[in-house]
Amino acid sequence: MRRADLPFRGGDRPHLLYLRSTRSYNKDRIGGLVPQNWRYSAADIYALEDRDLGDVDVLYFTGMHDQIFLKSIEPKLVAYLAAGGNFIINGHIIRPWLPCLSTFRAVSPKPYTNWMIRPAQPGAYFGRMDFENFHRHEGILGQYARGYSPAPAGAQWLCMIGGPGPDGDSHEGPVDWVWRMPGGGKVFVHNGDHVEAFCSDPRNQPNLLHDILNALLFSAEPAAAGDNAG
Repeated sequence: MRRADLPFRGGDRPHLLYLRSTRSYNKDRIGGLVPQNWRYSAADIYALEDRDLGDVDVLYFTGMHDQIFLKSIEPKLVAYLAAGGNFIINGHIIRPWLPCLSTFRAVSPKPYTNWMIRPAQPGAYFGRMDFENFHRHEGILGQYARGYSPAPAGAQWLCMIGGPGPDGDSHEGPVDWVWRMPGGGKVFVHNGDHVEAFCSDPRNQPNLLHDILNALLFSAEPAAAGDNAG
C-alpha cells in the first residue's frame, strides 16, 4: 500500500518497472537510459500476474509484449491505473488489453512524407524535440513508426503520422498519445517498436525518454478533463 507521507508509489523517488519479453529490444540497456534519480527494476512480463504493483509508478511495456496474456489480467491492470499507476506502452496493438486502447492502423508509405512525424500538441512530452530530425533513424523514415491507433476521448494527441493514401483518402492519426483515467493515472502510447531508441541516450539533450517520464509524473498534461485534443 502507498503511504500518504511518501510522494511516489515507489518511495522517495519514482520507480519504473520494465517488463521484459523474449524479443525485447534493448532489454539489457534500458536501465542505463532511465534518469539516475529514478529507481529502476525489471521483471519478466508474466510475473505481472502475481506481482504487487503498489510500489511501481510506471509500468514500461516493450513493442513485443504479449497482448493475449495482458488481456487475461486486464482487471488487475485497470485497478493499477485507477489507483494512480502509469503506463508506457510501445508496439502495435492488435488485441486491446486496456479499455482505452484501440487496434493499430498502418498508413501508406506513398508518398514518403506520410511516415514523417509531426507535432500535434507535444507539450512537455515532445515539446523539446526537433521534429525534422528526431524521427529519422540513420536518415531513414519509417523506423520510428508506420501507423497509429485511435486515442480515447480526452486524450492528448502528441505526434501525428499519415496523410493521403493511394486510394485518395487521408489516413492520419496520433502515433503518440497520452490519456489520463479520471481520478487515476496516465497511459502513454507509442505506436512503434521502442520509443526509447530515439534521442534517449544519456548524452542526448534534449532527452526524449527523460521528458516522457517526467511529463507522466510531474506535468498536468493531459488535463484531468476535457475534449479530445485532436
